[in-house]
Amino acid sequence: MAAGNNEVLSIQGLEVSYQTDRGPVRAVRGVDLSVREGEILGLVGESGCGKSATLLAVMGLLPFPGKVVGGNVRVNGLDVLKLSKKELRSLRGSTVAMVFQDPMSTLNPAHKIGAQMREALRVHGLPCTQDLLVRLLQEVGIPSPEAVLGYYPHQLSGGMQQRVMIAIALSCRPKLILADEPTTALDVTIEAQILDLLRQINRERGTAIALVTHNLAVASQFCHRIAVMYAGQIVEEGSVEEVLANPLHPYTQGLIGCIPRFQKGVPLTPIPGQVADLSENLEGCAFYPRCAKREPVCEKTLQDLLDTGGRLVRCQRYGYLEYAETAAAQDWGNE
Repeated sequence: MAAGNNEVLSIQGLEVSYQTDRGPVRAVRGVDLSVREGEILGLVGESGCGKSATLLAVMGLLPFPGKVVGGNVRVNGLDVLKLSKKELRSLRGSTVAMVFQDPMSTLNPAHKIGAQMREALRVHGLPCTQDLLVRLLQEVGIPSPEAVLGYYPHQLSGGMQQRVMIAIALSCRPKLILADEPTTALDVTIEAQILDLLRQINRERGTAIALVTHNLAVASQFCHRIAVMYAGQIVEEGSVEEVLANPLHPYTQGLIGCIPRFQKGVPLTPIPGQVADLSENLEGCAFYPRCAKREPVCEKTLQDLLDTGGRLVRCQRYGYLEYAETAAAQDWGNE
């Protein structure tokens, strides 16, 4: 389904901090994001870049001692950060649902699948008939759904558990699904099946999806738009086709260089170093120590997210440096 113009999710200037013995860790630093009706957005980057923290902040599920310290989050027009606990519980499931990374640790091992599915519906005052539960499991491709309702989670494979989680997420017909690396614990065959299922849900229901992944190859096959995240910030954003064909930020270029290719003699080019320590006061570009194209100005000067004709990029090469080079060229021409 083509993306509509209505924003289901709007994040502006989001700041998330975790208090530690070493001081505050700024896990998310001024993130701006939006997901429109019927759109699939991929949020990509290495582990520790703040992707999951961003989604958990939207759901109001940040684990202690994490907290939102700034910004604005709206889901279907509602200001999430100003909602009471009761209002948040009403929002979760009915308007926005989340599919977590590890279904075995999310499903309750002490309760049967049917009981857990009924609980999600009852919370929102919806009917939870046997026929409805069977239909939900059928929609996510689970064979023998009547029998599965009587199973405990440990009696299902990882792929079947994740399908159950998706069925629970879909049960209240949410406008937005937040999928936090939903295929990480699965083998590649089951991963493809789960992604195909989510794509089918998006196409048939128009459900907007925000997918967190560290795998740019997965995002390229699944998403309409990609936002690349590094050290708690969005460093590049654009359509899948544009980002893959012409990556602007050196970090995005590095991620694409890490994708395995099957042509003989084409080596992988890993990104050197490690993700920046977010407990430190980062004045300039957080990618500076790892960047092969860095300039002295990058170390101390943080570039805003720039709009380069529909593409967003946070890099001095498209801000200060481009301006300086243009000015120098003009001065040389006037001599």
